[in-house]
Amino acid sequence: MLLGNYSAALHGAGGVAAGADSRGLLLVKGNASDGKKIGWSENFVLSLTVTIEEHKSLSRLIGGGGNGVLTADGTLVFPVQATKKKATGEGTAEKAVSLVLHSSDPAGTWRLSKGMSAEGCSSPSVVAWEDNKLFMMAACEDGRRRVYESDDKGETWTEALGTLSRVWGDAPARGGPDVQSGFITALIDERRVLLVTLPLHSGENGK
Repeated sequence: MLLGNYSAALHGAGGVAAGADSRGLLLVKGNASDGKKIGWSENFVLSLTVTIEEHKSLSRLIGGGGNGVLTADGTLVFPVQATKKKATGEGTAEKAVSLVLHSSDPAGTWRLSKGMSAEGCSSPSVVAWEDNKLFMMAACEDGRRRVYESDDKGETWTEALGTLSRVWGDAPARGGPDVQSGFITALIDERRVLLVTLPLHSGENGK
């Protein structure tokens, strides 16, 4: 399980934060018993080194909220979200982007994917498909769910236009990214399928 870690130094009777805060990611390992209970025991602090130009503009890396997946070659993959800074004529703008974090040795080195979603796409979820292919779905600021596919662990992402991407959205008005959705695989009648869960808008009183 991937968790976000946040801490800040406090002082005074009111517990006012002082100094720089600390953010990071934790990986917690659990073991399932015969009674289907999970005992969480081992914690790992994920240390990431930014080595490529694409990552130097990223900040506030957090878990995406979707499930982690294990690919056929034994790679553990988690969806993550970051804030990307971009220079504009009026200063610096910040947009959310979605990408993945992966490792073949969970207690060892983790790597951020070089590729990422379009700017303005957040709350990613990821599924593993055949031949080590990954699908990543994110809620984007145009109100649509974009789906990307990758066969190189996220080094490059291609939007699945014409098949999966932009098929689903939030409210009919397409007013923004809305809320998190679910994206998983399942075996039904011996056939592997993709399942998507989305919020339902009744159209009554704006709900």
